[in-house]
Amino acid sequence: MEMHQIRYFLTLCEELNFTRAAQKCHVAQPALTRAIKLLEEEFGGLLFHRERARTHLSELGQAVRPYLDEVQRQSQQAKNLATSLIELKSTPLKLGVMCTIGPGNFVGLLSNLQAQHPGIELQIMDASAADLQARLLDGGLEAAIYCWPDQIDDRLHYLPLFREQFFIVLGQRHRLAANNAVRVADLNGERYLNRINCGRLPAWRELYR
Repeated sequence: MEMHQIRYFLTLCEELNFTRAAQKCHVAQPALTRAIKLLEEEFGGLLFHRERARTHLSELGQAVRPYLDEVQRQSQQAKNLATSLIELKSTPLKLGVMCTIGPGNFVGLLSNLQAQHPGIELQIMDASAADLQARLLDGGLEAAIYCWPDQIDDRLHYLPLFREQFFIVLGQRHRLAANNAVRVADLNGERYLNRINCGRLPAWRELYR
């Protein structure tokens, strides 16, 4: 069974005339008649009674009509959904953002995205870098913004969005106060207040060893 056969059948149900049904379907009458015949062979019985004065549905035709009508309706819904997704109309986009990234770094990106594609329904969730990456891999997210350069899975496609500088604030008498730059290794032995869900902490711990 093919979709054009279903379309011809439903059109013929409305017109009850092979000539008018063929014209409405923009095909030659022999092509429509042949499609109906193939459909009847597949169902194993006549779908229409062809009489000289009129054409009308058989009992089999009446029985299958609601089901074929539903097939065509769902097919059209599938096409509409595909069009919406391709043209980004009413399309959900699940975006993860690492909870320690300030919104100022990406709010312009999101504004431009929605300006260019107003049909996108943006759904934003925040989590740690490890959690976001796991959700990307299992399909829970379409995209994510996070910092975990040493641990990005090879199955993911990624690109840099921006760079952040780290600043250290020290007392004037601190042993590192006169330095123009401070390496992470230079902080070994210093007291450090860890930021919750810090994505760089594992890498820093390696430097301290």
